[in-house]
Amino acid sequence: MNKRPRLLVLCAFDQGSTFSYHTAWPRHFERYPGFATTIINLRDQSMTARAKAMLTVTAGNFDVIVLLHSVFSNAQLLDGILLEMVQRSSRPKVFFIGNEYKLMPEKMAFAEALPVTLLVSQSSSEDVQRLYRERLHCAVVGIPNTGLDAELFVARTPSGQRPIDLGYRADDAPSYIGHTERRDIAEFFLAAADRYGLRVDISMDPKSRLPEGEWAAFLDRCKGQLGAEAGGDYFELDDRTRDAVLAYEAEHPGATFDEIHENFFANYPNRVPIRIMSGRQVEAAGTRTAQVLFEGRYDDYFLPDVHYIPLRKDFSNADDAIRKFKDVSFRNELTERAYTMAIEQLAYDALIGRFAAALSSVA
Repeated sequence: MNKRPRLLVLCAFDQGSTFSYHTAWPRHFERYPGFATTIINLRDQSMTARAKAMLTVTAGNFDVIVLLHSVFSNAQLLDGILLEMVQRSSRPKVFFIGNEYKLMPEKMAFAEALPVTLLVSQSSSEDVQRLYRERLHCAVVGIPNTGLDAELFVARTPSGQRPIDLGYRADDAPSYIGHTERRDIAEFFLAAADRYGLRVDISMDPKSRLPEGEWAAFLDRCKGQLGAEAGGDYFELDDRTRDAVLAYEAEHPGATFDEIHENFFANYPNRVPIRIMSGRQVEAAGTRTAQVLFEGRYDDYFLPDVHYIPLRKDFSNADDAIRKFKDVSFRNELTERAYTMAIEQLAYDALIGRFAAALSSVA
């Protein structure tokens, strides 16, 4: 492409969404100077929006169709006549796949029916990307699902003046993910807060999730954030284990996680993990909020004792982790390094630039 590529970007989000990346990607695609972008939000059910969508696809005044994560994350939101029109288009199609741990047979069928030219996975794992290539016979690239909006996620309050020592917001992961790390870290610090002399604001209640602006303000009130890698250790394109666990839980409503793990994961052969960096970690770096995280790869962006304070999953080094967290000089150095890395490598412009490079090789 010699001229600035024209992108038709499809997304699907409601105002006030608590998934910041659902709203941020369209916003930053629209601003990105390397593309001429038209955004269509499939959640906008007005006649004007639907008419605009159909007229835009019919006119074909674009070079590439991009479907963002929100189009098919928890549900397929591109359907009906508009889906048929997209499928009939001869333009290359890019699918940013979301929630790569459920509805995978449906997502693979959707990608094949488009058909997809470039699949953007949230995973940096070559094993995960290889499985996609073998199934879809298309180009695959790994790009984090959340970038840093440095205008929104910014440190407005000096660390020493923030009223919360450790904050955390998360939902319980389903049993078929294969671990309970979110719950484990939340419960440990809720129980240990007084012993460590920490002021915490920790919730696993879905109602406590915050929309983008409020989430940024919450992080700016926290000296530190807890966390773990997103995803699980058992990537599958056919959902066989997910389906089996859900069926088992339906038949045994009182089953404990230990029971499920023993039955489905303890002897799992040749597993392919799909652990990814969470957007929470990227955004905390932007607000210079220190992070106490379970040990992990974090897509090789966040490194232990460089960008975050590592915590073993059995909590055997919790005393040492809290000692480091309370060392103000160490904490400030950590957050500055995390901020610098995020602003240089994880800002949305940087991620869209990586997408542009991947796109140029296939379209």
